[in-house]
Amino acid sequence: MNSRADFFIQPDDPPSKRAILQAALKLFVHEGFNAINIRTIAAEAGYTNPALFKYFKTKEELGLYLFSRCYLRYADVFTATIVRERSFKKNLEALLEAFFKVVHESPEAFLFVQDHLRQFWPQASTQVKAKSILRQMRQFIEHGQREGAVGSELSPKILVAAFVGFLTQFVRMLYFKEFTDATVWQREVAAVVKRILLR
Repeated sequence: MNSRADFFIQPDDPPSKRAILQAALKLFVHEGFNAINIRTIAAEAGYTNPALFKYFKTKEELGLYLFSRCYLRYADVFTATIVRERSFKKNLEALLEAFFKVVHESPEAFLFVQDHLRQFWPQASTQVKAKSILRQMRQFIEHGQREGAVGSELSPKILVAAFVGFLTQFVRMLYFKEFTDATVWQREVAAVVKRILLR
């Protein structure tokens, strides 16, 4: 199994479920969730509708499952990257490094989560909601403001919106081949993020 699949696939997922998840994510991001039906996902995965229904009763259930898996992976990466004893600037550098790693693994997963928050967040489990990335980002920026690394003249929520919005648009352009390789642009993206956040 390759690293792109590892992003949202569990080791004990059978091959048919893996193929269905990969096909669904690809189609949801490229064509749009509402434009895709179960038959199209099953055909893309190389399986029949009954094979898909073995794991998911509806397209919405499949979408929520993918959303939750991807969201929790991002939340866990964020939590594992931030070290309380480290300075805000060092944590920001580590966070950007982790961001590029997960985007390289699966830009589709990042876009799917960002583009479907409105649809799936209200239905998300308490486990997912307890790991709110926006809340963690706000707390991270507030810590940077208390440390003096981040200007206090702007609301932490505004800074979170600027930070997340910029990174989301970058990944979207990367996914649609406006940029050929994330690593080539990594230094410039990091520089823009630092201009947004740092004094």
